[in-house]
Amino acid sequence: MKLVYELWVEGHKLEGTDGHPKTVLMGHATGLPPGLEAALLDKEPGHYRITLPPEPHNPALRVEVSASELPEPPRLGGGYSGEGPEGQPLLYRVVAIEGERVTLDANSPLAGKALEYRLTILSVRPAEPEELEHGHVHGEGGVQH
Repeated sequence: MKLVYELWVEGHKLEGTDGHPKTVLMGHATGLPPGLEAALLDKEPGHYRITLPPEPHNPALRVEVSASELPEPPRLGGGYSGEGPEGQPLLYRVVAIEGERVTLDANSPLAGKALEYRLTILSVRPAEPEELEHGHVHGEGGVQH
């Protein structure tokens, strides 16, 4: 599928392809949020507005630590890798610094916000067997082997 899109959140454009088509292999579209990929299944060329519901904010992914526990001095917006409540690797962002107390959050910055995609599907074609085997698009807009 070849498409152009803009992502809008709370009335503000956050990103887009700026008119440059993006080619994706459905089922392997790692550059698209899973909800968007699912919403695009079986769509034909045309213009669409697709709103994805907010990803829930997980309070377990927000922690408060002492600045002395961090490997380097914290700065607002900075990041630290760590483990989540179930031992999974996570990237924590510094969202607040109050004296020695630092609040880290591994939730997506867009958690709790609806994502509106304004997009145009330019073309749709069946995937080639080799593309499915490799898990990515070949040719124009994809990987050149």
